[in-house]
Amino acid sequence: MKTRVSLEGFAELETQLEKMTKATGRAALRRAGISALEPMARLARGLAPEETGDLIESVEVSAKAIGAAADVGKRAFAQVMRDGGTRGEAASALRSARRAANLGGAAPHVELFMGPEKAGSKDEAIKAWVQEFGSADVDPTPYMRPAWDQDKDNMLARLKEDLWFEIATAVERAQARARKTAGWE
Repeated sequence: MKTRVSLEGFAELETQLEKMTKATGRAALRRAGISALEPMARLARGLAPEETGDLIESVEVSAKAIGAAADVGKRAFAQVMRDGGTRGEAASALRSARRAANLGGAAPHVELFMGPEKAGSKDEAIKAWVQEFGSADVDPTPYMRPAWDQDKDNMLARLKEDLWFEIATAVERAQARARKTAGWE
């Protein structure tokens, strides 16, 4: 089932984000995104069947890199360790590889995750999947999709409002730093 989402006002937000440093823009996106998604996560926790207590507690919002994004820099880290480098040197190589991967594109970006965090075991991960979608033997008891359906419009409105707040705050901080540096304060 496809979902269409209409966004208005986000082009202006992107224009403002492009004026910031990538680190400042990423931090603003991360804070606003997590803040906007948390009410949806609470809704998903409330919709999850009660007999799945571990599943309810595992629904989280995070800005952790997942999938291919999580792998950026791991090869550089591992190579430094194989070559006899220290953990500090390996971490530096990892950060350098991630910085190099982020050089493309004008506006900063952040990937957020909302759902059951990676389970401690493969069985727990399968259980979370089967709970949402069902299997040949188990009827589905969806909780993530209903949370999205109920809250997507409100979440997008919260995101827009939170992003404007974060951008305005970042601009004010930058202006205050500039005044202080120029000796105006």
